[in-house]
Amino acid sequence: MEFNDLKCPACNTPLESDDDIVVCPVCGAPHHRECYEETGHCYFESKHKENFDYDEYIKKKQAENQSAQSFSDSNAQSSVKCQKCGTFNPGSAFYCNKCGAPLNFQQTSASNQNQGGMPPFGMPLNFDPMAGMNPNEEIDDGVTAGETAKYIQTNTPYFLRIFANIRDNNKSRFNISAFLFTGGYMLYRKMYKLGAIFTIIVGGLILAALLIQTLPVFGWYEILENASKSIETNSILEASRQIVDNISLLPIDKQTIFYLPLILSSLRFPFMIIAGCITNKAYFKDCIKKIKKIKDETNGNEQEINIKIKEKGGINFKIAVVVFICYMLINYIPYFFI
Repeated sequence: MEFNDLKCPACNTPLESDDDIVVCPVCGAPHHRECYEETGHCYFESKHKENFDYDEYIKKKQAENQSAQSFSDSNAQSSVKCQKCGTFNPGSAFYCNKCGAPLNFQQTSASNQNQGGMPPFGMPLNFDPMAGMNPNEEIDDGVTAGETAKYIQTNTPYFLRIFANIRDNNKSRFNISAFLFTGGYMLYRKMYKLGAIFTIIVGGLILAALLIQTLPVFGWYEILENASKSIETNSILEASRQIVDNISLLPIDKQTIFYLPLILSSLRFPFMIIAGCITNKAYFKDCIKKIKKIKDETNGNEQEINIKIKEKGGINFKIAVVVFICYMLINYIPYFFI
């Protein structure tokens, strides 16, 4: 069997002719020997009981790719060059097929030149919610792009391109919304467990910092007032410097109390960065897991699958608003009691 056009399923990198390759004796799947020995079994071991055959799997993937290419070609009225990586994409694509960069600007400009007008709300006239993907194209084993788009419901072009990049290259992108809103954004996307963890951690850090500042037992404002008494300057910068100097003369326990709220608030940022880094991959896994569960529970009934996907997917705007209001209350209400 020729392996040059295949990838190792464990590491998703191409198999070369000079690689040390191990072929699974059950399903025939080729692996790098190092990958096979590292996992200790075939990548598709969980499918062996289903009479999984690697050759049939590859034929199916190739047929889907050809179908996807035909779908893109038939819908492409013109090509759009990605300004980031230089790849030419079908005119119907909303994101670059290679790097995932948005093609909104190029498409909008072309539409304006060709049709002499600005599309409403700045959206491209050839906007494609599937981002140029075939609805029957497989995003993950047994889950199609069409099913995934139905589950996502909002901002599907962005996430479909992200998901395809995760599938093909195991690479994602930094999610700015998740960085700014951490657990709240995850809850908004119905990732309730992960969202609850981040919300509790970030909210707990904010609340702890404010309690130290506002509860009389800690005496935080008393420390600040005493450090500010001898200051005689109109310069905010100079006043701040003098306050820091005065606090540095206090006992170590009072210094710790004064700086602890700042330390606790600063600890939020590592979690914000982590949220931005992991959210897209976590959302990809969450979508696939829930869609597979729906398909298993409905026994392949297409009509029931679509109904369940619509019910379980989408966003939870209400919970996002509640979390935002709670953050606002934690941040500002205590100051009314000072």
